[in-house]
Amino acid sequence: MTTIATGIDRKELDDLIQKEWEYLDSMQPEWSLLKGPQDMEILEHILRCILHLDLTPQRGPDFKACVKVQNPDGGWSKQSHEGRTSMWITTFVALKLCRGNLILKDPAIAASIARALEFVLSTQETDGHWVDPEWSHLDTTCSVTAFLTIYQVTHDKQGDQRVNSARKKGFDFIANWNRDSGIWKDDTFHPAGIETTAHLLQYTLLPGHFMDKIPYAGKMCLEAADSLAGEQASNGSWDDENMDHTMDSCRCLMLVADTFGQKARYAPHIEKGVRWLMDHKNGKGWGDFRDEPSNVERTADGLDTLLKYRRFCTSAPMSHFWAYSK
Repeated sequence: MTTIATGIDRKELDDLIQKEWEYLDSMQPEWSLLKGPQDMEILEHILRCILHLDLTPQRGPDFKACVKVQNPDGGWSKQSHEGRTSMWITTFVALKLCRGNLILKDPAIAASIARALEFVLSTQETDGHWVDPEWSHLDTTCSVTAFLTIYQVTHDKQGDQRVNSARKKGFDFIANWNRDSGIWKDDTFHPAGIETTAHLLQYTLLPGHFMDKIPYAGKMCLEAADSLAGEQASNGSWDDENMDHTMDSCRCLMLVADTFGQKARYAPHIEKGVRWLMDHKNGKGWGDFRDEPSNVERTADGLDTLLKYRRFCTSAPMSHFWAYSK
């Protein structure tokens, strides 16, 4: 594979990736269902790292354990052994299972994904959005569009019109929301719009481009990416040195840059953001902001960002890392 020019030393990057994975692996009691009840949001972050590290065959039991805590309605709760289903959690657990089962090919996981799909399709509102009391309509809906896209790619179901229709309605709901110059704001949920824009770019606008071939989806992606790049602070961070939102911004710009052949345009922003994350992490892991204690979820986000950046520096398609292609 060819590489792009970068000021970040590859050995430094590789060593940090290994170090952070070893740290997360040592924290299994805080994320693995094999060790007890867990926060499923944290677990799905870890599963993403396992996928990117090509450790899925060895870590198959961690994927399979999700099936045992699936709710009767087909969804998952934020806390694994509680009964209240969360749409946001459901979609992100289900899409990790879709990706993992490409390798594991486990019948129980396949049946679990099918139940989740039926639950999701049966709960869409008439105007196209999905509801989660703890998340905005924008974030919840974009998580569903991502799951539906990944389901179709991993199951070779691109022609499933029932799924296509549901995802397109979700796309239209989100497209009709935008009222700013590229930054997607929800005044009741992260009003600055950085995290929301980064999420929508990755999980709805790009799927609209990849799956539905919507002509204006590409234009919307580039407008949002330009606006997001314009919000970067001079030190490389985003949103008042918010670690999470800086990670989100870097990752979505990587996907946009690669998809639209714009690496030269966005690489300086991405590299500056990744460098800031590397320079301001804790000894082990990341916190939500500088100088805050590390937590497993943010550390998994940080590791995921480094893994995606390593991929970005090669000629391999970024879309495979999101499972928008395979």
